[in-house]
Amino acid sequence: MRRLLIIVALLLARPVLAGPQDVWTIDPRNSSLAFTATQVGAFVNGRFPAWTGEIVLDPAALAVARIDIRIHMPAVTASNLDVDSLLKGPNFLDVKKFPEARFVATSIIASGGDRYEARGKLTIRDVTRDVVLPFTLAIADNPARPGNLRGTARGKLQIKRLDFGVGQNEWAGTGQVANDVTIDVNVVASRPK
Repeated sequence: MRRLLIIVALLLARPVLAGPQDVWTIDPRNSSLAFTATQVGAFVNGRFPAWTGEIVLDPAALAVARIDIRIHMPAVTASNLDVDSLLKGPNFLDVKKFPEARFVATSIIASGGDRYEARGKLTIRDVTRDVVLPFTLAIADNPARPGNLRGTARGKLQIKRLDFGVGQNEWAGTGQVANDVTIDVNVVASRPK
């Protein structure tokens, strides 16, 4: 009997695993990943049009939440040929050598109301740093897909580009390009109820 109680206790102590209904499908047409940097006092806006992600997130079960976003760096664009060439080149993102950036959340924390924080690891140019992405999350019935939920997450991540080696040689200083970069995240996704 004691053995049975121990087995039951171990089973009850195991974390709840996320089921297939908890996996969100990202809507790429309505989602975006963009950035803002400053060059000689002027804003430079760009975007990462090619990225994928795996998101498992239920506000009632944050302990089993997972976020894994992979960004295809060669597609980065600031809609300016000269800036794009510089961004993709070896002094900045070096997209030939480092074709992928990645964000993996290690934990999701509720901050009250619709506010959350995704704490995790961001990798750019094979340099990985701890980051905190504050975001808001709204979940509602999806009128376009009965029986499904629609989630909208919006957040801003502030990083220092030099922490990731983005800015080599003459660009390693902050005289022309500021160190601060803002990454804007807008994810629209759906999943079954």
